Amino acid sequence: MEFNFSLSRILLFAALAASFAVFIGFTPPAVPADSMLDPRRVSKAWSYCALLYLGGAVSASLIDHYVGTLDRSNLRLLYMLLGAALMIGSSLWLRGLSQAV
Repeated sequence: MEFNFSLSRILLFAALAASFAVFIGFTPPAVPADSMLDPRRVSKAWSYCALLYLGGAVSASLIDHYVGTLDRSNLRLLYMLLGAALMIGSSLWLRGLSQAV
């Protein structure tokens, strides 16, 4: 596994991080005072979701993985699918977290 920091991949990662900032935001949801939820736990769950999304963005945009010695093949498609699944899962988790608060 290796990282490929070409200009197009850095721009793709920046676009994915910007879409997270625009649609979801980098601020955790505010917990009302009369809620039975603990604000620290909500903040912790939100930070895990944000890390999961950004990890998926790194996986989808910056990682290359070549296997084989003679006939090398690239597993980039697998990493892109894994990254997309991580980003979708974290977006759904964040949406559920925001609606629960």
